[in-house]
Amino acid sequence: MIGKLLGYTQGQMTAWYAHLARGTMKVSAARIGDSINRDLEADGEVAGQTAA
Repeated sequence: MIGKLLGYTQGQMTAWYAHLARGTMKVSAARIGDSINRDLEADGEVAGQTAA
């Protein structure tokens, strides 16, 4: 379905691009996690606990 919407004539193209996207998703998720961690540390939170 997605391949058809993108105009691919062969389903293999969708699978090929999806394979490439997995690495990008992992990198993006790590960056988001790092950003959230920095924000929590800046607010004084460590390992999910608030500072007293």
